[in-house]
Amino acid sequence: MKKSSLSYFPIVVAGVCLAVFVMTADAVNVIHPKYKKGGNNVIPGRYLVNFENKSAGTLFAQSLEASNVDLSIKKKYSHEFFNGLSVHIDPTDDKLHASTLKTILDRSDVRSVTPVRLIQRPKVTVKTIKKGTKVPVASVIPHAMTQVDRVHTELKNKGKGVLVAILDTGVDYMLPALGGGFGKGFKVSKGYDLVGDAYNGYNTPTPDSDPLDACGAESGASGHGTHVSGIVAGFDPSNNFTGVAPEANLAMFRLFGCTGATGTDVIIEGILMAYDSGADVINLSLGEYSSWGDGDVEEDVINKVVAKGVNMVFSAGNAGDNGISTVGKPSTASAGFSIASIENAYHTIRTLTASGIDGPITYLPGGDDTIADNEVVMSDKTGAAADSCTPEQVSPNVNGKIALIQRGTCYFEDKAVNAMKAGAVAVIFYNNIPGEEILISVTANIPVISITNADGKALAAAIKKGTVKLTFDHKEVVAPSNLGGTVSDFSSLGAEAELNFKPQIAGVGGNVYSTLPRFLGGWGIMSGTSMSAPYVAGTMALYIHSEGSKKRQAVSFVHEQFQNYALPVKVYNSSVIDSPVRQGAGLVQVYDAITQKTHITPAQISFNDTSSSKYKKQTITVTNRGPKTISYEVKNDVSTAIAPYDVKTSGYTPLEPAENYSAAAKLRFSTKSFKLAPGKSKKITVTVTPPKTNPRDHIYYGGYIHVVSKQKSSGKDIKVPYFGVVGSQKTLPIFDTESGFPTVIDQSGNEYGAKDVFTFDRSIKNSEPVAAIRLLTPSKTIKAELLNATTKKVVGVFLTGLNYNGRNFLNSDDNQYSTYIWDGTYIPSSMPDAPLPIPAPAGTYVLRLSALKLFGNPKTKKDWETWTSGSIVLKN
Repeated sequence: MKKSSLSYFPIVVAGVCLAVFVMTADAVNVIHPKYKKGGNNVIPGRYLVNFENKSAGTLFAQSLEASNVDLSIKKKYSHEFFNGLSVHIDPTDDKLHASTLKTILDRSDVRSVTPVRLIQRPKVTVKTIKKGTKVPVASVIPHAMTQVDRVHTELKNKGKGVLVAILDTGVDYMLPALGGGFGKGFKVSKGYDLVGDAYNGYNTPTPDSDPLDACGAESGASGHGTHVSGIVAGFDPSNNFTGVAPEANLAMFRLFGCTGATGTDVIIEGILMAYDSGADVINLSLGEYSSWGDGDVEEDVINKVVAKGVNMVFSAGNAGDNGISTVGKPSTASAGFSIASIENAYHTIRTLTASGIDGPITYLPGGDDTIADNEVVMSDKTGAAADSCTPEQVSPNVNGKIALIQRGTCYFEDKAVNAMKAGAVAVIFYNNIPGEEILISVTANIPVISITNADGKALAAAIKKGTVKLTFDHKEVVAPSNLGGTVSDFSSLGAEAELNFKPQIAGVGGNVYSTLPRFLGGWGIMSGTSMSAPYVAGTMALYIHSEGSKKRQAVSFVHEQFQNYALPVKVYNSSVIDSPVRQGAGLVQVYDAITQKTHITPAQISFNDTSSSKYKKQTITVTNRGPKTISYEVKNDVSTAIAPYDVKTSGYTPLEPAENYSAAAKLRFSTKSFKLAPGKSKKITVTVTPPKTNPRDHIYYGGYIHVVSKQKSSGKDIKVPYFGVVGSQKTLPIFDTESGFPTVIDQSGNEYGAKDVFTFDRSIKNSEPVAAIRLLTPSKTIKAELLNATTKKVVGVFLTGLNYNGRNFLNSDDNQYSTYIWDGTYIPSSMPDAPLPIPAPAGTYVLRLSALKLFGNPKTKKDWETWTSGSIVLKN
């Protein structure tokens, strides 16, 4: 899709960067074997320094203090999993910054230096419950979907004695459901505030020993950590509310202030503190836009913690609408458990009546339910109600009335604001696809609600016949959700960038009722994988309690046991099983995970892509740990495939969202039926024949190896999810050249093509060229080289640190493309170990970006995709 004009870069014009990361004076131009770039979105001037031994940190601080280096120490780590410092170097002086960093890197006691990355606070949709509103809580709690109710009633197991650590935004432990206090003897028995209310990710944390969330409603805080806490272990019999493991204890380690983001240095400290607190399970409902697995310091710490027997549970991410490969770090850590989201079977809803339509219409308010009785009219001038994306499209008839608008084409925010400016007193959005109401949050100063596609069409038809007046009930009722038991549309899709299996299992994350801080009324509904992760963390607590005083199983065994007995869910309004790329092994079934004795390892299979026969044949081992012989039969349960692209229409721009596709792989089993005596194991070789789809389409096929029990009373069926890709991932383009990327723009938004000449006068402020990049596909490494425009020879490197790059999203307000400023400095090819970048001499240059393709060999030229800019004339 070609850019229509330079208005594609509105954020540059506005002076604010929409990019995930921008080149700043943060010493990214340092090249050193100990400089571990990790991911992107770095906090300028902040670094994690990893030492060779424990005493090195003290000596390091003393020696730098004596040498008057411009450096401040933010955090100290002295731990078996990470020994180091978080330091800050003034990023405003390029030379001093780079020189200081080089001094650190050259020390023999320094193992590595990694830039600290910024992690945005979790994004969820929130629906507060007005104080005094009576909600039939028992029916909206999803424990019947996950067998949690059976564990509570039949096994008398509510997680007593298990400690679940939550790394989040703090907790209002004064709520009765969360124990009414903090410390020994209370439900929230441990914890720490690592940052303080005012921390936003960039400024200095002000830690204290109290993780209370008392931000206040005026702060805009969502109460995320309190909601997560209630899901895991809340209990309030007076409100008929029971969390997953209501007798478990909680430890809250606060990573976020009232607003803003956090840093990976804070997250690492929180993980280490949670481990030291004696946590059995650690939950992190946070993440970032990158589908790469191990490679950063925090993933290394995570893998070490899990190796010591602590379960670590992560939300997979909320970017499912953005298509394939949206599962995010740190859930991609190899030892972590990545959790997808399933919709609750029931949801709370409100009703309205419309003149001319029989029966009530259900609706969801987008915030406070203040919408008043009024006439409803079509918003769009054409009467289609599908647009209203510009002020010119809005009908003047909306003045003083409620505007009916269909979802799609542009952002909800734009449509609501346009209607408001035309005089609408409220907006009703109706879905553009079959399903149910969507929880919408906009900042327009008028009430906004949403209704279903069917109800929207009915209203539109009634409006065409005459005047339609609406009456609103404003009462909360519980109703079955027609999306219940299906994968949430926001739930991020796998796989990990190199086709490792992520996400791995699913919890209930859509429309989850739980605790909120007192300043938000105490109760509310949130949707997100931020909710599904703690739900699974709670089930982990139930499993750990079931082990009692006996020696615990390894974390990998527990993960496999949960996957073995998960419930694969169907595609909405279909009998077809949804893809493991969306749901992992399926919805957690904790009673079966605890009680069933047959175990399969591995519990997940990636057949990778079809470019190599290496992954075509794999082996699973079935072990009977129970007291009875069981007969089994093996079969292939095919799931929907996923089409990540529509190559004919839009090339390799990922579909957002990805689409279902009919394509089935054939599996050949070395054994189709077998008996398994107590204590015995059976190895089964599985050979895949991928579906015969066009390799250019890169179809993700999948399904479940179904081990069917012939004696259900002795052992239940077991399933192992699998997926693979038809085609070679290495052939996927990295740069979005069809949309005109990469490209060079100035800081007024003007674009310069390959034949244009860009003049960069260092004496003129803000005259630097900006490289704008949009990635269709993740790339492990991007090289940024400076070339002599005449000879085309490489003179050096103008930017480093572009490693583990996730792809950009088309439909996103903060990840559409990335920009990098060239400040006129470079590291000469003749001086690869230069202590700092130097100013480039006056002359004419071109910028060359080279991206390593998926599974590419950095030493093989054809495995790199390259773009070269037009001429850039540098003047002093």
